[in-house]
Amino acid sequence: MSAVTESIQWEQENAVQDQPQSGPRPAAPDDAATTSQEKLVPVTEAIRYRKRAQVAEQALAGLRSELEQAQARYEQAEQTIGSLERKQRMDELLTEADAIDLEAARLLTEAAVQAMDEPDLAEAVADLRRHKPYLFREEAIVPGGLALAPRIEGLDDPLAQAAEQAQHSGDRRDLLRYLRLRRRP
Repeated sequence: MSAVTESIQWEQENAVQDQPQSGPRPAAPDDAATTSQEKLVPVTEAIRYRKRAQVAEQALAGLRSELEQAQARYEQAEQTIGSLERKQRMDELLTEADAIDLEAARLLTEAAVQAMDEPDLAEAVADLRRHKPYLFREEAIVPGGLALAPRIEGLDDPLAQAAEQAQHSGDRRDLLRYLRLRRRP
C-alpha cells in the first residue's frame, strides 16, 4: 500500500473518533491542540481523496506497463536494425568477392561469424573464399583482344597486316579475321 492510501485510512479512523462535538468548544491550553483540530478532514472528503489516490495509482501502474512494453519494442527494433545492417554489409562483401550463390555463402558466413570470438565479416568472407572456392567465381584473365586488330606499321596490305597480327598474337580471333580477308576476291 502506498503512503497516500495509508495516510487516508489513518485520517478516516481518526476522523470518526475525533469528530467535533456539537456543543461549544472548550478552550485549548496550547496552539498544538487547535491546529490538530483544524487538520481533520470530513469523512466524505477523505473518501474522495482515497478514490482519487486509487485512480492515480492505477494510472501509474498502467503507465509503467506501457513504458516497459515500449522499452521492449525499442530493444527489439535495435536488434532488428543491427541484424539488417550486418546482413547488408555481408551481402556487399560477398558481392565484391563474386559469390555465385549469395544465399548459401551468406548462411555459411553467418555461421562462421557466430563461431568467432570477435565477429569480423571481412575475415569470415575471406576465409570462406579460401576454404570453399566453388562458391565464388574465379578471376579469369581475359585476353586483351580488340574488335578490330591494330594496324601493324610498315604493311599497307590489310591481308598482310591480318596475317602478321594472327602470327604474333596466336589468338583465334585474329586468325579468323585473316581467313575472312583471304576469302574476299
